[in-house]
Amino acid sequence: DLSENFDVATGARAVEPGSVVSIDPDQPGALRLSETAYDRKVAGIVSGADGVKPGLLMGQVGSVADGEYPVALTGRVFCKVDASFGTIEPGDLLTTSPTPGHAMKVGDHDQAQGAILGKAMTALEAGQGTVLVLVTLQ
Repeated sequence: DLSENFDVATGARAVEPGSVVSIDPDQPGALRLSETAYDRKVAGIVSGADGVKPGLLMGQVGSVADGEYPVALTGRVFCKVDASFGTIEPGDLLTTSPTPGHAMKVGDHDQAQGAILGKAMTALEAGQGTVLVLVTLQ
């Protein structure tokens, strides 16, 4: 994957590899854990889940283009997902879910405009887990 380092507001929940993050409107240039369905502020997935490290890491130390967490902006990464909103199969479009830091299968394509995180490459039938995602923000 192609990642860039960002600061991520942690709040009460831990930011972990595979977490879905969104633009933080309160901190220019920073991100926060996503926590709403169909969030058009979605920015990417924290890289490094299930042993897949960033393939290429961009950034500039000491500038706004620096931070603690590598966030995948494109490429393949494992992502936390919640399949309680629908079984996830390869090829399904993914968006943010109301489960903090998790993605879900797109169920409403009109609402998903601008909130698509990527496309599932593996499946999850039920519950919460990780799937391999081709990150293609739309």
